[in-house]
Amino acid sequence: MKTNTLRLLSLAGASAAALAVASPALAHDGYHRHWDHRVVVRPVFVPRPVVVYPAAPVYYYSAPAPVYYAPAPVYYAPNPAGTIGGAIAGAAIGGIASHGRPGAIVAGSVIGAVVGSTLPR
Repeated sequence: MKTNTLRLLSLAGASAAALAVASPALAHDGYHRHWDHRVVVRPVFVPRPVVVYPAAPVYYYSAPAPVYYAPAPVYYAPNPAGTIGGAIAGAAIGGIASHGRPGAIVAGSVIGAVVGSTLPR
């Protein structure tokens, strides 16, 4: 086959394919043939039903009464002077009473610190 003939057949095939794609398949423009009678088919538009709901009831209420809370309790920091003084006094008393035993000195200082921390209140 010659080049010109091949080009001509390719061009003819491409144009036939473009024509086939461009025209809609089974186009009938709203008419159908049905037993040799022409039947007109047109879309029927039906308006949608309108649904109206009643308004929802509105409830009003008054604002709640104000609530007043008691103020937070105030805690004061303990005075360290009483604790330190009580520990020193307890250690001295424990050391004198036990003739310098370490357990009695420690116990005296702890008991003196507890007693000394309660004095400033």
